[in-house]
Amino acid sequence: MHGRRYPVGPYVITVAVAAVIYAAIYLGQLMWPGEGGALSWNPLAAAIQLVTGESAWPPGATVLLLVAAALLVVVLVVLWNRGGKTTAGKGPRRMTEFERRVNANQNTGRIQERQRRAEMGHLHPDVEISEAGVQIGRSLERGRGWILQSYRQCSAHIWGPGRGKTLTQVVRHSYYAPGAYVMTSNKTDGVKYVLAARALRHPTGRVWMFDPDRIFRNGERPAFTVELLDAVKDTKSAEKLASLFEKSAPTAAQTGGDAQFDPQGREFLAWCMLAAAVSGKPLRQVHLWVSEGNTSDPAERLVDAGFVGPVAALRGLSKQPERTRGSVFATAQRMASAMVHDHLMAWVTLTPGVPVFDPARFATSTDTLILLTQDKAGPLAAYVSSLVTQVANAAVAEAGRHRSERLPVPMVMDLDECGNVVTLPDLPDWYTHFGSKGIIINSYFQSPAQGEATYGREKFSQLWDAAGARVYGGGIDNEPWLRQLSDLIGSYDKATVSTTTSQGSRSRSESTQKEARASVAELANLPEWRAIVRTSNGVSVVVETVPVFNDPAFAEVMRAGDQIGASA
Repeated sequence: MHGRRYPVGPYVITVAVAAVIYAAIYLGQLMWPGEGGALSWNPLAAAIQLVTGESAWPPGATVLLLVAAALLVVVLVVLWNRGGKTTAGKGPRRMTEFERRVNANQNTGRIQERQRRAEMGHLHPDVEISEAGVQIGRSLERGRGWILQSYRQCSAHIWGPGRGKTLTQVVRHSYYAPGAYVMTSNKTDGVKYVLAARALRHPTGRVWMFDPDRIFRNGERPAFTVELLDAVKDTKSAEKLASLFEKSAPTAAQTGGDAQFDPQGREFLAWCMLAAAVSGKPLRQVHLWVSEGNTSDPAERLVDAGFVGPVAALRGLSKQPERTRGSVFATAQRMASAMVHDHLMAWVTLTPGVPVFDPARFATSTDTLILLTQDKAGPLAAYVSSLVTQVANAAVAEAGRHRSERLPVPMVMDLDECGNVVTLPDLPDWYTHFGSKGIIINSYFQSPAQGEATYGREKFSQLWDAAGARVYGGGIDNEPWLRQLSDLIGSYDKATVSTTTSQGSRSRSESTQKEARASVAELANLPEWRAIVRTSNGVSVVVETVPVFNDPAFAEVMRAGDQIGASA
């Protein structure tokens, strides 16, 4: 058996320090002899002389020790900048050729602490916010400052599966978010750490967890209820809510229906929603009208509320041929299919004793809203998307009450699994102005294809281009998209030297050629804990993404989160 191994590092350090002190004493004595007898060359005897006062401490020894300490600091600084480990504990700090190439001549000062803090002071002068922006990753340059997304920018992210977006982005954002925070997800791996982060950062803030599928919480009774029809005030808002339910429902092609009836079916659903909203009826009443193909009751309620157009549409529908009416009703029923599920409807039906979520109050709070679904949200996506929309609209309304037309304290929204969990037709449009309102949206996609499948190529391109920060976290093999990204990052002049020999003489020539700063292959094989950040002001830079489990600042968050996970 092997005996126990004891660390030798502390003993080596102790001996080294003693040797330095010993040398300083005797050199100092030579430079400036102390009072009393000469110090013995025996270290133990010399120590006794100094302790008993037989010899005085040589002043020169103090000078030498200070010089030695200064030299040690210089050496440590040099070593720190030239080597050591990354924050993530994954290899050398020294940049690779690829990283140096991409980061060359990039003015990252514009997206780091000093500039972002000055910007924040202008945007939010009346509040004290500890963090100058949303952390994305650490600079690989000397100084290792954080690359920060401004509190007037939204971001769009593409991260392949297993690349660590939750632990490098979402948990970090939840911790530093200065006000209200929203998270959507279909996984529970980061929920416990988000809960811990928010509790430690904002202990007075309330957590609202929307989890009808019970993937994190165990209770059968809803944790809270929300009245989705409160957002319906007019024909436009009614149509938007109807479109959210349509987006989460099967398509006509999937159910064997006829897509030509989609506009009429969506309108019928919208006018039923409007009728219920103006008459104080719940969402269950909407489902009843749609299921029965009832046009008369909604029309009567809309007459009383003065909505002429929807009334005419409903009465016109009632006079259509039976076959046409049946097709429109069937289409509306398909779009309202998410209302069939009682366990989902329970969360949007006011119930005595169950807390009511108020989007307007939430927008000005330090509360947390966590929206969870299964891998594929299906019908639940209608409720998640509707709730996110309510919160966003409430925040926009609150921003409009202020002279700056901006929330006094920014609200951060991490919309993970866009396309699976949350399906927002208006999301690309939000990106054009939400940042200026202090509503900071970070949307995450597993691939460009997922974004295009959800919003269409043109709309997804609009979203991506409107984002103030565009983050590629690696793990994508889509060559056309990677080539486009490579082209956007740009090229550099690569110098080549060639020599030729002719008739005993040698000649040397130099030439340059354009090469991509980041090739398609390098982007496809982006190393772990690295990401490409492109900003709207033209900066393209490789950053280190730091998982919270390797960040000392999050040690308490990790401990508290693990405790939450153990008790969940």
